[in-house]
Amino acid sequence: MRIGIEMAIQFTRIEFLTRSKGGDSCRKAAYNARTIVENEKTGIKYNFSRKKDNVYHTVLIPDYVNQDFKNIQTLMNEVERTAKDPNSQLLKDIVIALPDDKELNLEHRIELTHRIVDAMEWVQNGLGVQIDIHKSQTEENWHAHILLTMRRFRKDGTGLGDRAVDLNAKIITFNGKKVVIKDSKMIHEIAKEETNAYFAELGLPNRVKDISKVPQKHLGNIKHIKHIGRIRNLINEVVNENELRKEAHLKIINDADVITDSITHYKSIFTKQDVEKAVKDIPDPTAREQLVQQVLSSNRILELYHDDGESSKYFTTIEVRNEETRIIRIANKINNQVYYNDIYNLKSDIEGLANVSEEQKQALRHILLSTSGVRVLRGRAGTGKSYVLAKAYKLATNRGQKVIGLAPTHKAVSELRSKGYTEVYTVKGFLYNRKKIFMKGSLIVVDEAGMVGTKAYAELFRVVRNNYCQLILAGDEKQLASIERGGMFEMLSNNFGSHVLIDIRRQSENWSREAATKFAESNILSGITLLRQNKCVKFDNTLQDSISKLIYDWSLSKFKLHEKLVITVRNKDVDILNSSIRSLLKANGTLQGTEYRRSIAGRKESYMAGDRIVFQKSDKDLQIQNSEFATLTSVNKNEFVAKTDAGKEVSFDPSKIQFKHGYASTIYKAQGASIKDVYVLHNGVSNISSSYVAMTRHIESLQLYCNKKATVSINSLINQLSRPNDKSASITLKTAHDLEKERTKTTVFSKVFSKVENWFKSIINDINDRSHVNEEYYHFTAKPEQEAKVEKVQQENSIKQCTTKDISTPLFMQIKEQRQYDYDVTILSAEGKAISSFQKAGIDSRMVYSSNVNNLKYYQPFQGEKILIAANNDKQNKEYVSTINEAAKVLISKGAITSIVVPSEGEDFNEMLKNKGAIAVKELMIPEIMKLINTQNVKTEPEQIVKADIAPKIRIRR
Repeated sequence: MRIGIEMAIQFTRIEFLTRSKGGDSCRKAAYNARTIVENEKTGIKYNFSRKKDNVYHTVLIPDYVNQDFKNIQTLMNEVERTAKDPNSQLLKDIVIALPDDKELNLEHRIELTHRIVDAMEWVQNGLGVQIDIHKSQTEENWHAHILLTMRRFRKDGTGLGDRAVDLNAKIITFNGKKVVIKDSKMIHEIAKEETNAYFAELGLPNRVKDISKVPQKHLGNIKHIKHIGRIRNLINEVVNENELRKEAHLKIINDADVITDSITHYKSIFTKQDVEKAVKDIPDPTAREQLVQQVLSSNRILELYHDDGESSKYFTTIEVRNEETRIIRIANKINNQVYYNDIYNLKSDIEGLANVSEEQKQALRHILLSTSGVRVLRGRAGTGKSYVLAKAYKLATNRGQKVIGLAPTHKAVSELRSKGYTEVYTVKGFLYNRKKIFMKGSLIVVDEAGMVGTKAYAELFRVVRNNYCQLILAGDEKQLASIERGGMFEMLSNNFGSHVLIDIRRQSENWSREAATKFAESNILSGITLLRQNKCVKFDNTLQDSISKLIYDWSLSKFKLHEKLVITVRNKDVDILNSSIRSLLKANGTLQGTEYRRSIAGRKESYMAGDRIVFQKSDKDLQIQNSEFATLTSVNKNEFVAKTDAGKEVSFDPSKIQFKHGYASTIYKAQGASIKDVYVLHNGVSNISSSYVAMTRHIESLQLYCNKKATVSINSLINQLSRPNDKSASITLKTAHDLEKERTKTTVFSKVFSKVENWFKSIINDINDRSHVNEEYYHFTAKPEQEAKVEKVQQENSIKQCTTKDISTPLFMQIKEQRQYDYDVTILSAEGKAISSFQKAGIDSRMVYSSNVNNLKYYQPFQGEKILIAANNDKQNKEYVSTINEAAKVLISKGAITSIVVPSEGEDFNEMLKNKGAIAVKELMIPEIMKLINTQNVKTEPEQIVKADIAPKIRIRR
């Protein structure tokens, strides 16, 4: 559908192939692969080889598995052999609709499919995967068909073993409710994310926003439908469904909330023009205008102002504003978390560094010696930011500090690894695997921090805060930003201060460094003026003329092939440039020898020794990264050998590794690169961030090529390169409420009251911020299943996650599951009404209930679990008091950190909620929770803890 910008159609389907419904693994595999497979058990041979629409087939299995299973004849008969039950589920049958955008070829669709499969981590979890891509007679309706084994391969790799039941669904909490996330939803969300990321890499504006509510009707090949009446019925059915789709689309874009969400998915602030663009498909102009007004007048919308009260013409939403302010709040808490105590020696180490400029030493002092928990390093393009981060890693690790490197892209992760970082992750990978990574007290270094989106920052800061880590954020807010809404790096730089590297070192000539500085300052006019003065801007009449001129100049360059690169925005232009440059190299004899031609979906690519290539997918075995450039040193039918620009030699099978010619690149792939000789092809599409990246990649030489058809004049060029990208955070501007607060003069009494109120709010906010797991970031947004069923599954799974032994279910019932944050406090009670009261009051913690107070001591805590026993205030019942204290003492002896909380005398928590309200319950509970949160997990004798924290009678908390 289209909402504001081009949206790629996204549709995923998952079904189980079951034996009880006549399913046969061999038949399904043969059908998908369009080949012949025999079921060795039944002797039936399935032949679908007459169908010719399969353009790609492969089987993926773990490395430790016998490679014979890559043959579907072997794999599917193993599936049949191990599924002994007549009702067995044999395979998961998955269909993913692939984008049919004209800019994409089969190689792109293969890469995208593999990215989705990799992101789902099926192979990493021991499963077998069959992939087939089918292409219709037209360029539309591309589909990837995936068959997934239900069982894991055994560790010895000789066959399939146990069912992978743990991978069938995920149990999470969404909006306070336990829900089951089915595979279909997970696959869709992963497919959407990977597609959007790949579109961005290819320089395409298209984005997938949401799953199609009315999937495209697939007729198949009409010539195979024998009866005219059936054809007519099918056509009528499709026509009717198309009308439904149209109607559904108009209903969707007539929803003001949908319009708002579609815009704020990609930007934090927006204008009225953005809304008008989003509703342009509505045919009735009056209805369009009414919807625009409906969006802008919604109570979700906040108008934004400059500091002087002047309207900025921008808007945001309450949700976006709250997310950004939460990030700043958590960042302030992180800023106070500093544990590194070897500053004196570090200072001496920095002073003794050789081959480091004074500016770079100042940067190292800022990020390593600062007393703040958040340190920001801004480095303009070519100033040596990566060099400083490399030195920082070496200095910190030499002094015993654990350092973890993060970056938003695989390419940036590879750059960190090349600088010596041993533990590195993408931000997404770090967060997904956060429970498996030991990070307590670590120094977290985030490179290319300007490309991290707002949602990712919110979740990253929560995890960092809960693990008492320090943060170094390094980046350049002026370069390419995140695909989704962002702008927080600039705001964090302003809030916490930063050290800025401004001494540009990349460019070799003074005028070139000055030009790079102008582009870094967003002074496009001055930057272009300097380029023109040095005869670096070339205008031609048409795009083809520009390309021809560029290639001619490129051919005269004194630099070697690996020292020069052509940069442009559109992937289509990259392909044209690669093909044209290669033809020239063959014609002038630069490329000689045997030529190997590989065929991809009818499109042929030729390679020779000496060809420049770029890898399009990371490979752990070869230790190559996506977007890594290399030069082929030898080629033959079964093996290519290449030397990467980092100097590493790799040998690979050209039929299994994804790569393409590497003479030209998109700007997105070029970010972070330093190239001696750069040629920029401009075809009208650009903005201030992409132009800055493109114009600052060079070391020695830069040439800019334009065509008058897309860019009529120098003024037009400056305007195109100066286009804003509207990626700022909303909190760079003020709301009406902000302005009113600044204008209001408060009395002394109100100031004191405000301080008390703000102190209490800060406690509440800290609890909420640390516990606010952004499930949407992890792409789990399914609707809740039946509550009783979910509760049962959630209890079993959560208890297994967070205890060393299963809680005996007859004794205990988990009312609220284990929260995702690391400091989790368990509220344990034998008072059902107390638990209910906490839930109604909005207390966010894991809650476990037992119907008998005598059972509390049998709870099995994990080591260091923080437990708050909620009891009634019944001092007259000495047996009850003794039982509560005994339970606390026993839990402490089992390794828990335990405290007791009770309401005022003569009350229980339910009465407290009714008589005094939720705020009174929170005033009592939150300080106790905070006290446990801040208690260090140290080994202490149980008697000492009991004497210190648990009185002979229950403590009264007022």
